[in-house]
Amino acid sequence: MDEHSAPTNINTADSGEPAELAHHIHRERRVLLIEPVDKEMQLIRKAIVSQSPLYDVDTAGSAREALARIKAIPYDVLVVDNDLPDSSGVELVTRLVAEAPNSPIIVITSVDSPELALKLLTVGASDYLPKIGEYQKFLPRMITTNLQRAIIIENLKEMYDRVEKSSRDEALFNRFVVNIHGSLDQADILERATQSLLTEFEASRALICLIGDPDNSMRIVRQMTSDSLAPISDKSSLFSKYHDLLLDVGERRPLMVMQDDTFAFAKDVRLELINYKISSMVMVPLVYRGRLMGLLHLDAHVGTKHDARMWTVRDITLLSRIANQLSIALSQAKLYQIVEAQSTSISKLTDLCSQLTQVVHSTKELTERTESREKVRIKLSTREIEVLKQVALGLSNKEIAEELHITEGTTEVHVSRLRKKLNLSTRAALVRYAYENHLS
Repeated sequence: MDEHSAPTNINTADSGEPAELAHHIHRERRVLLIEPVDKEMQLIRKAIVSQSPLYDVDTAGSAREALARIKAIPYDVLVVDNDLPDSSGVELVTRLVAEAPNSPIIVITSVDSPELALKLLTVGASDYLPKIGEYQKFLPRMITTNLQRAIIIENLKEMYDRVEKSSRDEALFNRFVVNIHGSLDQADILERATQSLLTEFEASRALICLIGDPDNSMRIVRQMTSDSLAPISDKSSLFSKYHDLLLDVGERRPLMVMQDDTFAFAKDVRLELINYKISSMVMVPLVYRGRLMGLLHLDAHVGTKHDARMWTVRDITLLSRIANQLSIALSQAKLYQIVEAQSTSISKLTDLCSQLTQVVHSTKELTERTESREKVRIKLSTREIEVLKQVALGLSNKEIAEELHITEGTTEVHVSRLRKKLNLSTRAALVRYAYENHLS
């Protein structure tokens, strides 16, 4: 076959389908068949099409031609003959895995060798079929099975990614909460919060505005920038216009703006965005007990690595939760200042001051516990943490296995790994480590 020829698709005469029927069939999956022998190629293709009419089959007669095709067209399944004129099966499978990592690869070969099968599976092949008897009849089912398995794996990966993202968001949120609630000084809280926002969200600028007396205007109280960027001036209309928008719509909701957006507010502030070289920004209101206190602002700067950043729904949801906690922390700090000012003359306020101090101490303890658990979480897997908790309860390996629905042998392996990872030689040392790190 000419390696520069166009992809060869299903021929209705070969497949035995009436031309009218074939014309209306919507073929949902693309299969690339890589087979150097024309007779074998036609035999295999006919078997696939006759048993699986929803598969569209393209062919290639060499490794070079196959690699060219998968760069131009995405294929759902790759069927590869091990005996190609320009490449071994192992070499081609290795390259195909790199070029099309999500496409199952089925290798067919005239040699029925366990050693060869192991090599092919090791480098990334999904399945292996010797050319014995009418082997082609087994291929359609094998294609379907491997395709279904690939879809399941892809779905599991997506689910795992969502769980990982959710876990990272929760860890970020917990770090922020512990950080800002570790102080009752407003200036310190603003400093910590702004630094955390700038760092955690990798923003170009992070700032906090509060509504001040007596004119009830929105004013910048803390601002930090990265890459030596120019700070936003107190005279900027960005925040006053957002304040007016919140009052007009009567809703306290976040706002995300791109420099090239065309809705009314974006047009009103476009000159400000251009002046401060802001490619995108997000503003989130600070609300405490229904009262608007101020806002959070994060932006991406034109010309930086975050220039084209889009603030996602995840970002905005997380920032809304953070804004809620910051509102509480600032309100607590303000209350604490009032309490301190009057604590010498009013005993009740003195008691309240004591309670707030206890809150700080409790928060510090929470910080220590959170940091300790975070270190353990990073070092150990979820299952290892579960086993460590059971060890701390004094359970034997057999009892732990029954509790976690695993085998006793698996439990022994986990306990052994815990000792190695934590550099502890005895079970008693594991118990002590669990108690010290609040895992009991």
